[in-house]
Parts: sequence; C-alpha cells; structure tokens
Amino acid sequence: MVRYLKMGLGIEQRAHTLAPFWAEHLKRTRAAQERWAKSAKGEWLTVLGAGHLLDFDKMSLLPRFQKLRMVDADRLCQPVWNTLPKPVEAVCLDISQCLDQWIGALGRVRETWTETLRLIREHRAPAAYGVSGEALLSLNILSQLQIVWQDGVEALLERRFGLLFVRAHEDEWLDALRPAGQTLVEQHLAAIERTGPGFVLLITDLEYLEYKGVVFETDRWAPPPVDWSAEKGWSAESGVTSEVSPALEGVELNEATFARWLPSYRMTWQECWLWHIAPLGTETVAYGEVHRVGAFALERSC
Repeated sequence: MVRYLKMGLGIEQRAHTLAPFWAEHLKRTRAAQERWAKSAKGEWLTVLGAGHLLDFDKMSLLPRFQKLRMVDADRLCQPVWNTLPKPVEAVCLDISQCLDQWIGALGRVRETWTETLRLIREHRAPAAYGVSGEALLSLNILSQLQIVWQDGVEALLERRFGLLFVRAHEDEWLDALRPAGQTLVEQHLAAIERTGPGFVLLITDLEYLEYKGVVFETDRWAPPPVDWSAEKGWSAESGVTSEVSPALEGVELNEATFARWLPSYRMTWQECWLWHIAPLGTETVAYGEVHRVGAFALERSC
C-alpha cells in the first residue's frame, strides 16, 4: 500500500502548489456533483476514490444521503473521512482487486525482456470491487488505475533492465500494458452493472495532452495554450506543439460502451472540461500537461 500513500500525499502537495491552475477543475468537478445531487438520493452513497475529499462536494451531497461509504487505497484518508457529519464506513483497498498482486508477482520475475513483456501482456483484470447501495460516485479514480499499473511496471522494468534500456524501448512496454489496462476500465464498469446502484456519477480523465511552447509561473493563473471542443477536437495556440494520448487505454465512454457494459442504465447527461494539471515551467521545463475530464451521470432503468 506504500505506493498509494505516496500518491495521496503527492496529489495533496500538487493541489497546494498548483492551486491557481487546479481551481477551475475542482470547481467543475464539484459543480457536476451538485448537478447530480438534484436527482441522486438514498440511504447509502458510495464514493470510489474518496481520497482526502479535495474534490468531493460535501455541501451538495451530504444532505441527500444518510450514510457514506468512503473507498480509497490510501489509509491516511480515514481521519479526514471521520470529520464528516454523517456515519462513515471506511473501506481501504485497491478497488481493482488485482494491481497489488500483479505488480508484486512481476517483481519476482527474472525472465528475458521478451518473456517479461509477454507475461505483462497476458494480464486480465478480475471482477472489480463493488458494493450495493442507492448511489455510486466514481471520483477521478478510473484513469488512476492505469497510472498505478504503468508506474508500477515501469519501476520494475527499470530495476531489472536499467533506465536507459527501458526508455529506449518505451513503445514496446507501453504497448504490452494495454490489454490489462483496458480490462481494468471494463471491470470497473462491470462492477457497477453487477451491484446495481440506482444513481451513478462517473468522473474521470479521458485524454492526456503534453505541450511545449508556453512557460507559466506557479502563482499566476493563465488559461492553457490548448482547447478542445466536441466539434473540432483539440486546437493549440500558434507556436505550441502537442501530443495527445488516451487515459483509458482506448475505451471510449460513450453510448455504445455504456450499452455494452451497463445495459441496465441510461445516461442522463454528460459534461467535459480541461484540467491544466501541470503547466509548463511549474513542475518541469520539458513539457506542460493538460487533461480532458468527463463527467457521466447514469440512472438504472431496469
């Protein structure tokens, strides 16, 4: 669980350091929950990826539910959850039910590069954590599963084969991660269908964009040098170069995907916004990073 503790502390530190740039994302995340709270209600609200409640909208959601089930792999979150003025069931675990085992097993592998990649490529996610209740909020956690998987494998490969070799063969090992990464997303959706909450709000990163060309200062907000629209996709300011990669290993969260994995649900609304998570010049001078985030509200229809 050490990696999850480090992730939690890292997120909290970044949120403080980059507060001017994270503010709009947090505002939009809470606004999506406020919109959802107008219809979602019941005895139990389960929050996957509750963390330190940085992006949890207490004002809107607490009045709508009698009890809270807060779920996160970071045990340091529990004291924060205990400050909430409602009964809280604290659940500290890896919701994928497999990442700890996968990374632990790979750490004991002493095979060749080719054989190691074959073993990585063969992984498939089992049934993810799920629990019944009236409402489920998946809060910026789905894309984090891919990050834990990628970071864990990268660290193991670097220890086994060396930093320079792993960087030189980056495309190979990233490609080997994709089958397992896709099933992590699919099993997250399948767990929702299996447990059947009446109301679901899924908030997650959809795409990552790295850019070069414009340097920012940490304490002074400015809009990102890129934009996105449903009609035109990504666009960039003059002099800015960028590269886009999917956050969910090619799984598109759309009507077709929900019809396949969540056949008992209908999507009632969706929203999208940009998160300038790491402006160029604030954490590194190599590149800046922008995430495209989506919020998807679903209701059980049968």
